[in-house]
Amino acid sequence: MLEENNWTCTLVHTAKLRRVSGDFRVGAGYPARVMALIGATVASDYDAEIKKLDALSSTAQQPDIISDLSLTSSHLPLWKRIISETQFVAATLPIYSVPARNARIDSTELLDRSIEQMEGGVGLLTIHPTTTRETLTLSNSRIVPYTSRGGGIVIRDLLTRNTADDNVYLQILPELVNCARKTGTVLSLGASFRSANIFDSNDAAQQAELAMQKRLADEISSAGVDVIIESPGHAAPKSIAIIGKQLMALGYPVMPLGPIPTDMAIGQDHIAACIGAVLLGIAGAAHILAAVTREEHTGGVPTLESILEAVAAARVAAHVLDLHRLDDSGADMDIVTQRQKYHTCIAGKVTRGCSRCGVACPL
Repeated sequence: MLEENNWTCTLVHTAKLRRVSGDFRVGAGYPARVMALIGATVASDYDAEIKKLDALSSTAQQPDIISDLSLTSSHLPLWKRIISETQFVAATLPIYSVPARNARIDSTELLDRSIEQMEGGVGLLTIHPTTTRETLTLSNSRIVPYTSRGGGIVIRDLLTRNTADDNVYLQILPELVNCARKTGTVLSLGASFRSANIFDSNDAAQQAELAMQKRLADEISSAGVDVIIESPGHAAPKSIAIIGKQLMALGYPVMPLGPIPTDMAIGQDHIAACIGAVLLGIAGAAHILAAVTREEHTGGVPTLESILEAVAAARVAAHVLDLHRLDDSGADMDIVTQRQKYHTCIAGKVTRGCSRCGVACPL
């Protein structure tokens, strides 16, 4: 586990994400980036997800990355359309596109699917190599042992194997790293044991996973592959600063899954996630913000409108972090200058006042 006196090292690694319209880096010294999440759970969802992709391509508040979370492969994969039809980085979780048979994942099939995606142009590939029986045992003392969908698939597979077997991703990790090095794909170490609620946060299971993420990240990075670390899930505000120090100590860019700082924001998790991301980012450990939608804990499929809303909210959070870390205040100064010049706080208005304040307008 990470000892508190080792939480002082600074972020030393960055990651270069590839896309057709030009690569960009994430990490210390670079702008915070935003990732939108789309994906077809069943075949009938496909057309709606294409409409979301089209809308994200045409909206003013665009993401930088789009992750294909599809569980069905009955159509042309969304990640291929992201690459061929948009300027965004394509991200995938290959475990989603490999069918489980009696809870088992075929390692060869998973490797083939991962290589297909990397060679096909995917810039960010999320894997779940940190699932171990030891960490799973630690998670049993939680209120909710685990919440990661991808991690849950790997856990169920692991439980069907012999006790000496590694998880399915560790079995193919050397080949994954070799392909990622050749293609320039960034590997994201998924958080199988990210906390499902604020009460389980920063516990022994999460600490064990952070330690393993650090070890694997060092191995992968030394092989010439850029790494991003995912964490922490739900976390109470008082825990976020502590977790931020721990994540900074790992030395790699972080893609926070939230963090969701309260469990009661049902239907408003797009707001809660942005608050958590800013808190973690101020602690130095939020570099790619996943755009969480209001449907996160409602059981509903995110609508096109809520996807756009989530991305717009995450863009505000990313800008707040850029203000804090990079002093990127140019856009703010443009707005303030316009308010000063035209004596109005209404964006784009070139005459005094507004209907809200009327004659009492202080400007």
